[in-house]
Amino acid sequence: MSAPRLHVIPALACEKALVLRRGPSRRVASLLWDRATGEVTLGQWLKGRIYEHRSDLSPDGRHMIVFAGTGQKWWTAISRAPWLRAIHIIPTDHTWHGGGAFDGAGGVILNDIPTPEALPDGLRRAPDGALPPASDGVHQGGLCAARMALRGWRDAGGEGYTQAMDKDAGHGWTLRQGFTLGARGRGLLSNTYALHGATGRIETDWEWAEPWRGGLQIARAGALWSVPLGEDGPGDASIIHDFTPMTFEAIAAPYDGLRI
Repeated sequence: MSAPRLHVIPALACEKALVLRRGPSRRVASLLWDRATGEVTLGQWLKGRIYEHRSDLSPDGRHMIVFAGTGQKWWTAISRAPWLRAIHIIPTDHTWHGGGAFDGAGGVILNDIPTPEALPDGLRRAPDGALPPASDGVHQGGLCAARMALRGWRDAGGEGYTQAMDKDAGHGWTLRQGFTLGARGRGLLSNTYALHGATGRIETDWEWAEPWRGGLQIARAGALWSVPLGEDGPGDASIIHDFTPMTFEAIAAPYDGLRI
């Protein structure tokens, strides 16, 4: 049994994060992770695909935007995290546009789709120009980088699929994030991570990584891990949560919503 793929989107203003667990290839689950306590709450499963780099979690961890599809139809949905049941939905017949993000104040920005003034649940449209749009068919281009910049990542050169971004990890180390296309055992587009420090560069097999309280939190091999970090580099990882045993189950959201 191969390990599921994990994509993690931390909230900007709280200790929650959205985890998208993919595996098998046409099954994906949405979960909300409390990074402080380690508690993980399952939302719902989708028989289809969620485009991770065109999805986002609101700063307060209460709402999410996902771009999803079944191969025959696609849609952008706003929902209450971690549930996939939409409270606002925009169907589309292609994957070129779609998805969106939240600005630093929680305003909604839809990706090359007109963002309505009237949104449910007290949500509001972000001001024009709050974040750049993007339409490259796979990820959010400038919008994806702008989302990471809100979370403290800084430009390290490149653009599009060669974009690299850095974040201080402490103890003299810098965490560098990049993108790769078609990596074995990963999605069409996936993230790469390396540590840069005075003693050189350390390559990793991490699917996601963020500095956390003097160390790192990472995703690899179907699980979330806590990794201590010192001047000599990362220490032994301890597991936070293993997503490997999960299997598809039909779950109803705890609220009424919209159907695609």
